[in-house]
Amino acid sequence: MSSNEEVIPEGYDRRPVPQSETVSGVGLALITLGIGMTLPVFWLGADVTQKVGFSAALAVFIGVCGLLGVLCALTALVGVRTRLSTYMVLQFSFGRHGAKLINLTMAVTLLGFYAATADIFGSTVASALQSAWGIVTPAWLHCVWGSVLMTLMAIYGLRGLDRLSIWSVPLMAAFMLFALYLGLQRTAPGQLTGFAGAGDSLALVIASTIGMVILTPVLMPDFTRYARTEKDALIAILGMALGFPFVLSVGGVLSIITGQSEIMLVMAALGVLLPALAVLVFSTWITNTANLYSATLTLATVNRAASWKLTLAGSLVATALAVGGFMSHFLDFIMTLSIVIPPLASIYVADFFVVRRQRYDLDELARSKAFGWPALASWALASGIAWMTSFEGWTLTSQPTVDSLLVALLAYLLLYRFAPVNLAPASHPSR
Repeated sequence: MSSNEEVIPEGYDRRPVPQSETVSGVGLALITLGIGMTLPVFWLGADVTQKVGFSAALAVFIGVCGLLGVLCALTALVGVRTRLSTYMVLQFSFGRHGAKLINLTMAVTLLGFYAATADIFGSTVASALQSAWGIVTPAWLHCVWGSVLMTLMAIYGLRGLDRLSIWSVPLMAAFMLFALYLGLQRTAPGQLTGFAGAGDSLALVIASTIGMVILTPVLMPDFTRYARTEKDALIAILGMALGFPFVLSVGGVLSIITGQSEIMLVMAALGVLLPALAVLVFSTWITNTANLYSATLTLATVNRAASWKLTLAGSLVATALAVGGFMSHFLDFIMTLSIVIPPLASIYVADFFVVRRQRYDLDELARSKAFGWPALASWALASGIAWMTSFEGWTLTSQPTVDSLLVALLAYLLLYRFAPVNLAPASHPSR
């Protein structure tokens, strides 16, 4: 996962982006496309396909990204109409200090994706060295040196990160298309459509796919606040709506064709091991540097320590998780995200479009309460109910993510409507 703002100018963390600094929707779509061009997404595509089969997996990938694309369109409009970052948008509903709690959750999430990517990076390099030259090395060693490079770039090399990222996304996309082409040349008639998988729970793979994608819609205002027009903001979501299904599907297709789920073994089977190693090391380095940088920016809203200290601390924690085998818990991690992250978008979308009628005044924040209790209570309630519905015997819509979205929406509107005046912001434009 990456929330890097490569083609976006720096600044405007706490104030609206001026029209003079806006960019085209195509540039923003390239960023959101890059978010999906990561090893964990490829890995999940292979894992889901092996569990439920090609046809079911393809339906899950397209359906989930289509559904979240609708949510993404709403959050994208919040961004372009307010010109504010997600952190500032969250303050209106969750309060000044309540938004810091949410940001801490976001930082933990970004560090989790950093750990997963570093873990896969280590095993990928180890696998490539063994397959190409018979050199056996521990995966943790490559995880550590890779993380060191990513951390150093996050601290010192950010000025060049945007240029490298502009190259890494198209390069990764082109290479995946090439690998897909090679794989399809080897496909036997009916091999893909006839692959039924292991027969695992469809509900669980839907939830895991949602967990992998959900952070992008929630953080969409960070990108679309820079969109020139609302049309550009909607164009920006195409990178997510098309990019994630593409990478997930490529991972699934190639795992069926080669019989492998680990990406280097897939590339070795296709005969492109060394080019794949070069492309993947480069793109993963850039993507995970962006993850760490974004986590640092998020932590900076909670802690006033120097940014390099936050970057180093975050890297140490995430690298320790990676070396400790974080990937063995990665599915549990993204399943948790599918429950606790969606209500955030539901709440701030309801707050912007319904409660405040698309009127956000920064002067109002200075007079608002530290904690937006209706929002915090709705978030806790929605997450709790969605967690319960993930167990057999409890159900609302049969999908915990949809449950959390709906419960958060209704709970926030009701709690805000009937909350005591002192729980609401001090100055509300509609009162």
